[in-house]
Amino acid sequence: MTLHDGANSAGSPEQAEILRLRAEVARLQLEKDRASEAALKPPGRGSGLARRIIAVVLVVLTAILAFATVPALYLRSEVLDTDRYVATVAPLASDPAIQAEISNKVTTQITEAVDIEGITRDAMTELSKVAPRVAAVISGLAPAIAEQTKSLIHTAVSRFVASPQFQDLWTQVNRVAHQGIVNLATGNTGGTVTIDESGTVSISTKEIIARVKTLLVEQGVDIAARIPEVNAQITLLQSPELVRATDAIRTLDRTAPILAWMTVLSAIGAIAVAPRGWRRRTTSRVGLGIAIAMALLALALTIGLDIFLGSIPSATVSPAAAQSLVDTLLVPLRTGVRFVFVVGLLMAIAAFLTGHSRPAESVRQGLARAGDYVTGKVGAGQPRPWQHWLARYRRILEAAVIGVAILVLILWQYPTAAVAIWTAVLAGLAILVIELLCRPAVAAEHAGAPVPGSPSSVPVTAAPPEVSNPTLPLP
Repeated sequence: MTLHDGANSAGSPEQAEILRLRAEVARLQLEKDRASEAALKPPGRGSGLARRIIAVVLVVLTAILAFATVPALYLRSEVLDTDRYVATVAPLASDPAIQAEISNKVTTQITEAVDIEGITRDAMTELSKVAPRVAAVISGLAPAIAEQTKSLIHTAVSRFVASPQFQDLWTQVNRVAHQGIVNLATGNTGGTVTIDESGTVSISTKEIIARVKTLLVEQGVDIAARIPEVNAQITLLQSPELVRATDAIRTLDRTAPILAWMTVLSAIGAIAVAPRGWRRRTTSRVGLGIAIAMALLALALTIGLDIFLGSIPSATVSPAAAQSLVDTLLVPLRTGVRFVFVVGLLMAIAAFLTGHSRPAESVRQGLARAGDYVTGKVGAGQPRPWQHWLARYRRILEAAVIGVAILVLILWQYPTAAVAIWTAVLAGLAILVIELLCRPAVAAEHAGAPVPGSPSSVPVTAAPPEVSNPTLPLP
């Protein structure tokens, strides 16, 4: 019996140790197989089903909260940010419909404050006393002269309203009148812009009439000196819907920050509570739900705007002026709706493309083939060390790019849909450049080529074959 045979005998300690190790390996392999089957097995009933139901409920809740949060934040930003409000209404000073509305109403207020026809008739009476011969000629001309004077006043008002001086005055008036928008949201009274119980929104024309009076006097219209100080109001809007909407406006104004945080927490909760294999799908559903909510909000704005404009009496405010005013005031809200819609859609697309569905894998394979084609045309040969480094840390770099893009969207004071799209495009291009630059190293790793610096790349000197029982050559 040899030493080797003795070691392999049935009762030897070495044989017992080998059998024990084999049993341990078999046990570990069985546990690994069970873990793999549990990981590949789709979530079934029980806790997995409950988590999926909760995730779906939170997705729907996120969409509903986003539907309310965007108008609430729009209202709050317009109420609290005077500079933003003034910047929003500033273009109305050059809007033809608004200029025509203000010109007509200011002219009416001036002519109602001054009895132009009576003053003209008194002047003709005095003239007839001085020149009796012209009395028969000028009798009956008072109404015509009064109409000419009114036309002259209207022309002067229109010129002033179309001048840069009116644009500056419009900005100043609206800056002071911003308190009226606060009154609209909070239900307080007072301010240059007011809203009464009938839903009439009006603005003071005192400063405008004073400027027009000075302009007419400078042009030689002596009758303008008799224009008294008029503190009249111009009706900008009149609709009973405004009165019914004030309660909702006050509620949205107070709950805007709460709604915003609830929307974010609901979205995060939907993704966190989803089962492990459903998180990408849930992320995509959250983004899609937000996008659908914004589409429904845009539709509701369109329908609601038509109803609101239809409730404004045309005798009080011209339809063109009301349309221009409402459209201008809703510009920030529509911008916010488009921005959130684009962000939600990009979120859904990104989660879908990183998933394990067949279309997503096809897209990624197509991009990989395109990357191989481009890198093969641009630079063939062995990948360089910096490409291996880039391939090793590419996920960290791509996560940093995404983080910077998110910070840009968060820190941008008033982001628009264009800002969201360009941010996503630039972030996508940066990630694409990283993938293209490190593609040769990634392809080499998949092909089994050694990576510089890795243990497999260190050359190993082969030991000379061991010669057993060497024999000397015979002479």
